[in-house]
Amino acid sequence: MKKILLLLAVVFTLSACEKNEDGLKNNLQLSTKSCTLDNEHSYAEIKKLKGAGSLNATSSDPGIAEIRYDEQNKDVFYIIGHGQGNATITVMDVDDNKTGDDFAIKTIDVEVRESINYGDYSHQDVYMKKGECRIFKLPFNFDKNDSLVGANDYIASVSANPSLGKTFKVEAKSDGITEFEIYKGKIKLFSVRIFVLNEFDLFIPESENSQLTFDLPFTVGVNGISIWRGNGIYTAKVIDETIAVVESITRGSEYFNQESNSAVVRVTPLKSGKTKLIVTDVVTGQTSGVDVVVR
Repeated sequence: MKKILLLLAVVFTLSACEKNEDGLKNNLQLSTKSCTLDNEHSYAEIKKLKGAGSLNATSSDPGIAEIRYDEQNKDVFYIIGHGQGNATITVMDVDDNKTGDDFAIKTIDVEVRESINYGDYSHQDVYMKKGECRIFKLPFNFDKNDSLVGANDYIASVSANPSLGKTFKVEAKSDGITEFEIYKGKIKLFSVRIFVLNEFDLFIPESENSQLTFDLPFTVGVNGISIWRGNGIYTAKVIDETIAVVESITRGSEYFNQESNSAVVRVTPLKSGKTKLIVTDVVTGQTSGVDVVVR
């Protein structure tokens, strides 16, 4: 009887060990064991198919393969390709009830066949009147691997696709501000904030145009201020025209997507003194003042 009980105990212990080993060591299952990335397929989505805890993934070389977690699903993460080469992703199934060797571990082999280019582009702001439909420039060609996300269709309808190439189309529908981004895979390439207005506001940047200063006799130097944004019809007047007078108002060059009726107001100094230059947007009646100092 004692031998039978001892044998049962040994069998139970071995069975428990095998179950424990299977439960801890082999309980993690992932959707992918290896992946190959390039400019056309710049990332891989990895799903946890089986496991008890949270995923903790690390890359042997983030410069080749970067890890990004899904903000909405804790059982999903992404491998983002960068530089050409090979890397190993180590994935742990971290269960708070277990420590050390108890964690289940899997590895994923990653090959990046070519350096993946995401570019380096700055954010842009564009201004439009309600009801306008305009084509804007992109700093790169939109291709089939890119995606556009985030635009509020109630404020502005935005289109970007391979057929539009290096441009995007915006139809301004309602007053407000909206923003969209263009992604390559899981990497944001470029973002644009769209301001939709009934009329443009008159904007003369104080940082550049707070004061117009002349030294007499004036032969060379800055003799004007820039209107960055407005409705395209402007008047300008120096309050004391014995000190200086307005020489000209000319439309400025529109750079990239800043098609917002920029202009330059030039002033001719006459004698020493201090006065003010007043610029008016004829469409809205808005005014802006700049100090004029002649020494």
